[in-house]
Amino acid sequence: MRNFYSITRHELERRCRETGLPEIHASTLFKSAYKTLSDDPLGAPSLPHKMRSAVGDDLEVRLPSATKIQVSRYDQSVKFLFEMVDGSLVESVLMPERRRVTLCVSSQVGCRQACTFCHTGRMGLRRNLEAGEIVSQLVAANRWIASHPNWLVDLGLPPLQRVTNIVFMGMGEPLDNVDAVADAITIMTDPLGSGLALRRISVSTAGHLEGLAQMLSRHPDVRLAISIHSPFDAERSKIMPINRRWPLLDVLTALREAQTQINHGILIQYTMIRGVNDSLRHAEELVRITAGLKVKVNLIPLNEIDPSRFASPAATAIEAFRDHLHHSGLRVMIRYSKGQDISAACGQLVTENTFVSP
Repeated sequence: MRNFYSITRHELERRCRETGLPEIHASTLFKSAYKTLSDDPLGAPSLPHKMRSAVGDDLEVRLPSATKIQVSRYDQSVKFLFEMVDGSLVESVLMPERRRVTLCVSSQVGCRQACTFCHTGRMGLRRNLEAGEIVSQLVAANRWIASHPNWLVDLGLPPLQRVTNIVFMGMGEPLDNVDAVADAITIMTDPLGSGLALRRISVSTAGHLEGLAQMLSRHPDVRLAISIHSPFDAERSKIMPINRRWPLLDVLTALREAQTQINHGILIQYTMIRGVNDSLRHAEELVRITAGLKVKVNLIPLNEIDPSRFASPAATAIEAFRDHLHHSGLRVMIRYSKGQDISAACGQLVTENTFVSP
């Protein structure tokens, strides 16, 4: 049976029409599932029996079970280990900030891109997540927030606060699973459902050109985050194998061509690794290759993992890199990842611990 969280409101409306029922019942069902977070939206008493049978015959409400939940002592980030119905495990992270709550969601079980500094990449790709499995991470996180009001109080957030932002920066390369990710975004942004603004959803990619074109055709206003990690093709190919298929300069060319349809800037993610990509030579080249693009650069000191031969640069090297970008006219900030004490930071998400050092 199909997961209820994979279905859009418009598809539910179509089912209503086919059953001879008013489309308003689809809206009621969506509100029950995503706004009131009902445990059994298909069993809502306000739904006509005819609607429940028409919708429920081939749909079932499937939420992942949180087999492990860790809360950071330092910043109150929450890492979930979710088990899907087939036993697959993925991780999601709630990241609270002063005026918002961001959820980092996974789009795949593992990842095929094998970036050498990323723990998830060492898992390999087990399978893609379905749209409903992506959306259900949001529903499960919102239910956890609703059942832990003290978490909001301690953070100084409103008592009815729910997830405000989504970043597709968890396990997997989102554009390697672009159809499911795009469908999930459609459901997440439905105003009668979770009602997230598209500008509050960021899709990260290591440079998947085919997926990029498909995503922009489906959601041209979604925010893009491009992981660069080295401005030199040869170096980038060593640490990011995807560069051998889609070289960085081709990705940047595609972004320049897409700028006419992108109404906002592009986020450049740059993980800084000691002795690999942290020199001023790298900073100068990063400035050169991004010329003409409206970008903001996030410098991310490597979140170290065991086992790994990579290390984070010294603070002085990170600051010198930042200062060079800033004085060259780029918007830049150093982003220290949340949840580092619970291995919830960028590049640390993994569901197994049997790996060989790169």
